[in-house]
Amino acid sequence: MGEIRKPDANPIIFALANWFGGCVGYFIMGQQGKAIAALIYTVVLSGCTMGVGWFIVFVFMYDAYLLGQKLQNGEAIGEKENGLDFLSNLPGFK
Repeated sequence: MGEIRKPDANPIIFALANWFGGCVGYFIMGQQGKAIAALIYTVVLSGCTMGVGWFIVFVFMYDAYLLGQKLQNGEAIGEKENGLDFLSNLPGFK
């Protein structure tokens, strides 16, 4: 698994990109596989619950924010690393 380093990262940009761009924040930070999985979860859950599934976007926003903070502090993150531990239980986030 590769490491991602972006000391000029802005956690707020990542979080907002996940909100407005449908998980684009993960793409920007270099977690492409995770971005695709997050988008699939959002679309499927929203379709199955008549839109209530968009709540998960808030979870993905917070996750992107936490990872952005690590990057901003000069730490490296993995391609599938999660800021929220429970996301590791989802396929596509491991």
